Amino acid sequence: MAEFRGLGFDPVPGSPDAVAEAARQYAVAAARLGDIPSPGTIPGWAGRSAQALAHRAARAAAGLSATREALRAAARILEDWAGTLLAHRRRAEDLDRRAGAARRAVTAARDDVEQAETEVQFSPGTQPNLVAARARLVARQDDLDRVLAEARDLERAHSAEATRVAERLRALGDGAPRPDASGFAGLSSHLETFSAVGRELGVTVAKTPVVPVTPPPGAVGAFAAALGGR
Repeated sequence: MAEFRGLGFDPVPGSPDAVAEAARQYAVAAARLGDIPSPGTIPGWAGRSAQALAHRAARAAAGLSATREALRAAARILEDWAGTLLAHRRRAEDLDRRAGAARRAVTAARDDVEQAETEVQFSPGTQPNLVAARARLVARQDDLDRVLAEARDLERAHSAEATRVAERLRALGDGAPRPDASGFAGLSSHLETFSAVGRELGVTVAKTPVVPVTPPPGAVGAFAAALGGR
């Protein structure tokens, strides 16, 4: 993970690789749900008990289908987010290189000013050199400030996109009941300690009807690592 020493802050928290892995695991989980056969009728069984079983079987099948589609949709959203994260990080790394160079230029310009101030004490005729050195320092500081401003703009854009992703994930679970399932509760509570995207993914999966489904192994850890605790 880049440290962004030139910028002094990380404008784009998150790991594209970890998000992509989380998307892959949710896609795998959805595929596994698709392999579960729908319960059929029992030959020779009729009456109220048979009807009740058929009703429950239909509800279970609907719940599995809804859960599978929610996981597939979440996987697609995360795949898109991984691509956005990658583009943002490449942009941030470029800004970090520029900021590092700008900071070195500021340091060099400040040294020139100090040297010129010393020289002018012994040779007043070098005053123009001091004026020029101070002007260069102002220019180099302006260069650094522009790079930092670009990084702050990127940070705001990154945060806004993360919010949009969270809203898309939230929409997947709107209107669905929250099941009493320890697997869902654990996933939701774990993800809620991370970014808005993580919180909404936890809520989305927890609210998807109707049949409890254990999250794929490693999905929580991958998503936690992906979102950087923002």
